[in-house]
Amino acid sequence: MDKLESPPPINQNITVNNDKDLVELAGYRAYTHPAKFTKFYVNNNEYRVLNTRYEDPTGLDAMTVMNTETKEISIIYVGTDAKAKYGNEDIITDAQLLSDLTPEQITAAREYYKQMNETYKDIGGVKNVAGNSLGGGLTGAVAIENPEVKAVTLNPALLPEGMMDPDKTYDNITNYFSSYDVLTQTLIALDLHGRIPGKQYEIFNGIPEFSKLATNHTGYLRNEDGTQFYVIGEVGKPGYGKIYVDADAHIVSSIWTGVPLYGGHSDRIEINKENLNLLASSLQNHVMERLNLAHEYLGNSVAIVDDEANRYYERLSRLQKIFEEMFENLISEPLFMGITSISNRLTAEIDHLVSLLNVAESHAKSLNYILNSPPAELLEHIFRTNVSVESIFNEIRSFLYDLKSDVQDLSKSLIRIISNKIPELFEGGKELWYDAVVSELKAHYGIVNNNRDKLLSHISEYQKQVQDVAANFHDRDLSLGQSIRSKSTLSNSISVQGTNTYKLEDSPYMELRMKIKEFQMDTSYSAFTASTQALLIPILHKGWVITLNIENALELLSSTIKGATKFALDYTIPGKLFGLFSDFDDKIRNSVNNAMEPLDEFAGTIEGIRKGLDRLMAEYPTLLENFRPYVETAIFNNSGYYNVHLYNLASIAILREMEMLFDDVVYQLGHHKAEAIEALCEVSKKVKGNMGILYEQVDRGTIN
Repeated sequence: MDKLESPPPINQNITVNNDKDLVELAGYRAYTHPAKFTKFYVNNNEYRVLNTRYEDPTGLDAMTVMNTETKEISIIYVGTDAKAKYGNEDIITDAQLLSDLTPEQITAAREYYKQMNETYKDIGGVKNVAGNSLGGGLTGAVAIENPEVKAVTLNPALLPEGMMDPDKTYDNITNYFSSYDVLTQTLIALDLHGRIPGKQYEIFNGIPEFSKLATNHTGYLRNEDGTQFYVIGEVGKPGYGKIYVDADAHIVSSIWTGVPLYGGHSDRIEINKENLNLLASSLQNHVMERLNLAHEYLGNSVAIVDDEANRYYERLSRLQKIFEEMFENLISEPLFMGITSISNRLTAEIDHLVSLLNVAESHAKSLNYILNSPPAELLEHIFRTNVSVESIFNEIRSFLYDLKSDVQDLSKSLIRIISNKIPELFEGGKELWYDAVVSELKAHYGIVNNNRDKLLSHISEYQKQVQDVAANFHDRDLSLGQSIRSKSTLSNSISVQGTNTYKLEDSPYMELRMKIKEFQMDTSYSAFTASTQALLIPILHKGWVITLNIENALELLSSTIKGATKFALDYTIPGKLFGLFSDFDDKIRNSVNNAMEPLDEFAGTIEGIRKGLDRLMAEYPTLLENFRPYVETAIFNNSGYYNVHLYNLASIAILREMEMLFDDVVYQLGHHKAEAIEALCEVSKKVKGNMGILYEQVDRGTIN
């Protein structure tokens, strides 16, 4: 859709309403409800509103407009508008279209057509009807009863069951289905599109997002300033740009006749100087304009990929930090904080446990001394007892050293995961890149960019050839053809642009299309899961077994100390010695308490370590599950990756349209026997072929 003030159209010979105008009138202008006598421009053509039928009790909204140059009259039916005064009637009509009833709004639409056709019969009556959505259904209902009127719809509603004659083709009706329109795609899926009369063609406009559902259906945004684009990305960041969605811009029509190029080629034209100049002008303006827009879309895709490549170390270090934090916070146990480094709290705590064990052992030796040195008066009443726990202390100490070594192995393994295994998540691809997904995209776009530049040069050269042939067409037809083929320039004041070879380079990349990211995730993360579990789980289990052994040894140590003490004091003492015995008893009990106090702290810490190791083993699979989305984002930012997909979709839509256009050019030039025209036809075929190659390569950058 053009702005109000634009240069005149290339094809000055087109004097009838074309489908592009009718689609914009239906999908955009009608929804603005312009008042009677309002003037506005559609694709540089001025229209004037002659009549309006808004706020009809049936829900019908329609306007009658006139092309001020051709004087053609068109009725545009407005689609569903639930917010309108009688918007509920629109909803009711939409529902009734699914049945075999004839809604009142259809009857009103037909009556409005008859009135307007009669009112303006002196200037030819109503030539065209058009509509979008419900308006498209109303258009179809009018057109099947009036085969002399041209009807164009955009994403129309279906007609009630039984309203169409199954034996008629309704060639006066053309329906355009947007690629991402939910209504028409649903009708196709349910096999109900047969209840939409006339020809049905797909156009490649819109953006495949749920949030764009309404725009995909109407084909246009309803911005106050009339702009028809969505902003992609963030201002100031790589890949920031616009994707244009106006539906009429995606309708491909003949350069010469303006007839849409769907369902076959346009009618044959005479190849003369005037029509060759028209082709050259179209190549210079419309074709290059559309291809430059595709170039802009591709440039934004490349900018996103380049930015990801430049941020590799940032993406990697962030992912490493996330894994480190997730592991340390997996069980919320302070003892395990910093476990991903060699010098960590847990190894320091084990050293502290060794010192606690030494303190307890010292008190146990003091207890032995007391037990073996009772007062002389008590010797005949008690037995000398020895607490033999030295071997148990040594065993526990040995276990602690084993546990410390195991914790150090755990830290080393975590460091290995962070330093080696996480970078391996990025690695792979055809060339065994260190940043596989980004690098493959970058390599592919390197080829695509070169091919794009070759295609633009090819078309520019072809445009000059067409221009030169037009200028000399009547003078030296045969010589011109020879000049084109021989890549030379003729003398005798007649010259033509020679033909260079533009062979596009094949790309060995992106064979999996944008599934390369999914493939990279599946393969690398499966390997990461298996290798890290193989590294960590045995170490964690070994540490858990060691702590269990320590707890068993501690239990034995505690019972040995308490048992020996109980045995030593479990005797009857004469009353006169009771005070002496009480002093002795207090010394033993104090010594036992002194020995058990550090062991109690020791036992609590060991229990915490054991439970922590147990939970790490149990929760590590959960960590892997939660870590995966971060890996996916790090491999290639999800929003950026999707934006590359959107830009590529927008680009290939234009390339597909230009292929259709050049297919018609080849058809028009192909039946002429003049040497120069045959030569131009050959070049046209090569341009079209190169467009196909570039289309296929860009299409690899889309998500299926």
